[in-house]
Amino acid sequence: MELFADDLEQQSEQLFLDVQADDPTAVMSVPFWAWERKIKQATAILHPHRKDDILQWPWPLIRDVLPLCQVAFGGGHLEIAPRYLPIDNIPAFTDATRHIYMTATLADDGILVSHFQADPDEVLHPIRPKSGGDIGDRMILAPQEINPDITVDEIKDLALRRSKDVNVCVIVPSRARAKYWDDVASQTLDKDSIEAGTERLRQGHVGITVFINKYDGVDLPAEACEILIIDGLPEVEGLLARTEQLALNETRRQLVRQIQRIEQGMGRGVRSSEDHCVVLLIGSRLTQRIHNPEAWSLFSPATRAQLALGKEITEQIRGKPLGDLEAVIDLCLSEDEDWVDTSKSAIVNADEAEPGHVEPSTIFLRKAFDAARLKRFDKAKELAQNAVSSVTERRAKGYLKQQLAEYVHHINPSQAQEIQLSAVEMNRALIRPIQGITYSKLQMPKGSQAAAAVKAMERHLEKNELILWVNSLIEVLAWGEANSKRFERAMRDLGTFLGFGSQMPEDDYGKGPDNLWSLGGLEYLVIECKSGATGAKTINKHDCNQLTGSMAWFGKQYDKSCSATPIMVHPKINPENAATLHPDARIITVEKLDKLIESLRGYVRAIGGENGYTDEKIVARQLRDFGLTAEAFVRNFTVKGK
Repeated sequence: MELFADDLEQQSEQLFLDVQADDPTAVMSVPFWAWERKIKQATAILHPHRKDDILQWPWPLIRDVLPLCQVAFGGGHLEIAPRYLPIDNIPAFTDATRHIYMTATLADDGILVSHFQADPDEVLHPIRPKSGGDIGDRMILAPQEINPDITVDEIKDLALRRSKDVNVCVIVPSRARAKYWDDVASQTLDKDSIEAGTERLRQGHVGITVFINKYDGVDLPAEACEILIIDGLPEVEGLLARTEQLALNETRRQLVRQIQRIEQGMGRGVRSSEDHCVVLLIGSRLTQRIHNPEAWSLFSPATRAQLALGKEITEQIRGKPLGDLEAVIDLCLSEDEDWVDTSKSAIVNADEAEPGHVEPSTIFLRKAFDAARLKRFDKAKELAQNAVSSVTERRAKGYLKQQLAEYVHHINPSQAQEIQLSAVEMNRALIRPIQGITYSKLQMPKGSQAAAAVKAMERHLEKNELILWVNSLIEVLAWGEANSKRFERAMRDLGTFLGFGSQMPEDDYGKGPDNLWSLGGLEYLVIECKSGATGAKTINKHDCNQLTGSMAWFGKQYDKSCSATPIMVHPKINPENAATLHPDARIITVEKLDKLIESLRGYVRAIGGENGYTDEKIVARQLRDFGLTAEAFVRNFTVKGK
């Protein structure tokens, strides 16, 4: 970290402080030009450890491609990895006469090309079973899609009741989320305990078993798992995977990966045609994601058929309490004859599988990496440019442009910086070029707050879709260190949803507050989010200084005709003895955040009736009634700091 301190600090002073403090939510990528410039010093640091336990296996695999690696620091860890595996460093694999890849859940077959150098033409024409008749009986239900008012607590109670008679398995995305189930779980399994725990399930009744981030590689046949709960969206592990997820947020590429993980998870409880299992998909973010029409198309034909059947049989209880859903669940658990026949028929008559799919950009980038390994950077540049040209999504195109810049840097560093600037203009989550990027002032959306709010809600086609989106937003507006970066993004989205201008200067430009809202009339909110400070007894000096620094930043970027209110999201209102809180600071406390969430719930219910969210007058009235207007927001949902 000392070697790259100056390079990281240039990217973001505040984020680098978090990385230095081993903040588990903070992650920073080393700029590719800094890694290339200091590769000899970095190698000298690594080389003495090449026979240590942590390096003895990966070192021979990647030592020859170190100059092409990505590097990230975060949470007290360092991660170094190439974008693509140099698989031919494993002769036993590459020299094999045949390569057979078997899986039931690949939304994008490109992984076989990117990871294993498989021939794209062969990947596009896989061998498939003629029908899904050998798949077991799986009932897939999303309770919060049936009724958005159903809570996860209610589903937890249902799981506890049913676990008296059958094994209930819950897959959670993180250790932090596993704690939610601690009071009802008979066992919680991670990578170290999973073998013994799954064997216990296969041998008899256990109750509730929680699996931490284990969506594949676990077989739970027959009575080992009769109710399977997927709790929340899968989360990626690893520093570089997290930086990629941030860069690809809300793109089709990210959606493909999430759907693949979800589908892998749903397959744990049905391992043969004799098995049966009820699958419950819970959590507002997960429910909203599978509600996406594009996501639907990424599931396998059999899973799509089972999802459609689940929707069909619950249509009559739409909007009803969870108790009504239990009768439907019993059809599967009791192996009701009519249900089993209907379920089997749905699978047998499912649509035919699409041909194999590989994104053209994946093929180009894998070839570019292989060319770069031979120091054919001119060829790598050409292939990477083809990859950029093959995508249309703005964020994804920016992400691929950064990979193009990485190759161009080896032959023309100046041009690489120009490409990187273009990449960052398309995607603010990427590495900032050496000269940085110019800050663009935040403007209030044109027209009234209500008009801007209506425009922000245009993408929601019906009431339930709107409620699901708001519920997923509220789900992220939660206290806790592990959730802090998502909290900041949720605050940005909340500002837009309410009809304000909203941006994340610190994330987007490397300087400034976590969030900045434009309320109109040249009034702004400078917001620092400290939702992770749950154990704090006071507001510490660093957080106080950060808010004061963000106000100073605002004063430099905006002229004196503009005014800003400093706001901190923090459970406490008093600074520590050695700290001074900005004299005008307002605090969103635990109580005020609860009040804001309740107002959001009431607001969305009020505008949801008869598609009121498309009517500017109705929206304006409800914003006013729930205290969510520019004039009332600070007064209603903050208190003065002390």
